[in-house]
Amino acid sequence: AALLAMTAGSLFATTTLGSLTLTAVKCRIFTPNGDGYNDKARFEFDNPEQLPIGGTVFDLSGARVARLQPGQSTNSVDVLLWDGKDVDGRVVAGGIYIYQIEFQGKTATGTVVVAR
Repeated sequence: AALLAMTAGSLFATTTLGSLTLTAVKCRIFTPNGDGYNDKARFEFDNPEQLPIGGTVFDLSGARVARLQPGQSTNSVDVLLWDGKDVDGRVVAGGIYIYQIEFQGKTATGTVVVAR
C-alpha cells in the first residue's frame, strides 16, 4: 500500500510491507564525493517489531551493484544507507539506480540518482 506524505518539502509515497513502512528516502539525488553533504542515500522505516530489513541496489541493466547498509536507528525508526559505492568499494558512475527493499518475503522498489 502507498500513502502520500510530505518529507523535506517534497511529496513522497510511503510504502507499507506488512508491519514495516518506508517513510522517507532522503537524498534521492546524491553526490558521493566525500564533502559531507548529500553523500549517501538514506532510507527510513517505521519498524515497530524491530524485524530485519535488507536492501539491494541495481543498475539499469539489472546488475547488482551494492547492498544497503544499516545506519543509525532510533526508537522504532530503522535506517538503511547507500554510500554510492559498489560491492568492491568503488564509487559508481553517475546515473539512475534502482533500490529494492526486502522485508518478510515482500519487496518495494524505487530509484535514486548518483550525480557526479
